Amino acid sequence: MNYRQSIGDYLFKAISKYPNLIAIKIGERSISYQELNESAFQVAEMIFEANILNETIGVVGQRSASSYFGILGILYSGCNYTPLNTKYSKERLLKIMTSSNVKCVIGDKEDLIEFFDIIGCDYLINKVIIPEGDSPKDKNWISIIKSNTIKAPIQRSDENELAYILFTSGSTGMPKGVKVSNSNVIEFIKGMNEIYKLDVGFKASQTFDLSFDPSVSDMFFTWSNGGVLCVLPEDEKMSPNEYINREKINFWNSVPSLATFMYRMGSLTPAAFPTLQYSMFCGEQFPKQIADAWKIAAPNSTIENLYGPTETTIYISRYNYDINNCLHEFKNSIVPIGHPFPNQKVVIIDSNNNPVNVGEVGEICFKGSQVSSGYLNDNEKTNKVFVNFDWDTDNQFKWYKTGDLGFVNTNHEVECIGRVDSQIKIAGRRIEIGEIESVLRRFEKISDIIIVAVRDSSGIVIGCVGFTLFDISKKEEIDIRKQSEIALERVFFPKKIIKLVSFPLTISGKIDRAELVKISNSKINY
Repeated sequence: MNYRQSIGDYLFKAISKYPNLIAIKIGERSISYQELNESAFQVAEMIFEANILNETIGVVGQRSASSYFGILGILYSGCNYTPLNTKYSKERLLKIMTSSNVKCVIGDKEDLIEFFDIIGCDYLINKVIIPEGDSPKDKNWISIIKSNTIKAPIQRSDENELAYILFTSGSTGMPKGVKVSNSNVIEFIKGMNEIYKLDVGFKASQTFDLSFDPSVSDMFFTWSNGGVLCVLPEDEKMSPNEYINREKINFWNSVPSLATFMYRMGSLTPAAFPTLQYSMFCGEQFPKQIADAWKIAAPNSTIENLYGPTETTIYISRYNYDINNCLHEFKNSIVPIGHPFPNQKVVIIDSNNNPVNVGEVGEICFKGSQVSSGYLNDNEKTNKVFVNFDWDTDNQFKWYKTGDLGFVNTNHEVECIGRVDSQIKIAGRRIEIGEIESVLRRFEKISDIIIVAVRDSSGIVIGCVGFTLFDISKKEEIDIRKQSEIALERVFFPKKIIKLVSFPLTISGKIDRAELVKISNSKINY
């Protein structure tokens, strides 16, 4: 085996430096690095005793000590993990487990009970490991007996073996498994360490479910640097302002939708979050309006827009939204995705796979040590988007075609303006959905508007619909329509603006545009 270092080794060496510091805070419970290490190693021992070698193990549940012990223990054992979120449907869970051949699951007892209630007897799990608590009397589950021993990871993994598999929804709606290796994750953590400097003992947020890959950054970056992973309670996910101040968070990480919701609720008041040193936003487009509001609420914080499909290992580019650039104008008033992480490369290509000039729009592609090897059990899909280009003679790594449109601005920063398939054509004229949103968000009454296209049975776009959380009268809508005609052709103005109590969100916390399309189809007759 061409062994160098696994992420399990990497984390073990880092975590062992801080035995007496707090590693995780869940509610009133504080878990030291010593306890984290001991519990993870005992999980690894159980995996080893069960004769599970280099397999994919399912981690069930969110925001519990058992989940964190399980993930670290799996990596210590030389295996890899895939999250099994009980918010998923039975169909999706079974697809994930079948694709990754999961035969062992680890998690909190209550989460495991809920999980088996969902999947029923339709899938055979050979081993169930509970890092904490007793096994139910009617279950043949392995309950770990605590001891006070810490050793080095008992199984070593090659740097190119898998660290985890995360499943994202493909164009068909069915999950596709992204294979992320040990070396991909280590290179990502090294890049993070090069960029972000915090004192030992810093407080980091953990707002994401484990099935969304920013959770990996929250865990591994924090533990690599002696920080405290402060787990956001489920019941505070939509209103975390009290949590930020209660836990004295220094390193915040969330999707922009959460910040937008806090803005709407009036939580982003001046100096609301004085302890924040870094505020990271990822997973979807970051409106400049929200960045400006957050800057006022967190005056001591650096604000960063992070970009990275799962295929590029969490984040692969960043934009520092500081005092020097907050006055710049950006396309569609969306904060740029900036520059690649250390040792990673970016290019914008045209439809013939050739690089475009500065200012020209094309597909964003990334290359480097963070780019994964492709999709699980799907060579056709892998070969379609993980490619070499004729003009590039360095084939050490393949380019990943993100499917996102963007351009390099005059400051040599990448701006992402939407998906390749987000361009719509109405009455023979084309426009990006983001352009419509940008024009309409200038009006205070609909500054949070989300636009979706409505299609007929043949898939042809016949109009668009807007969604907002604001109350807007018919007269106000007519006034906005008239005023917007200066920048927006009448044909592109939404046929209807629908007021919602809240925006539907995906499990990852992003705006669920697919659900908005369903709502528009149910409310609009063209």
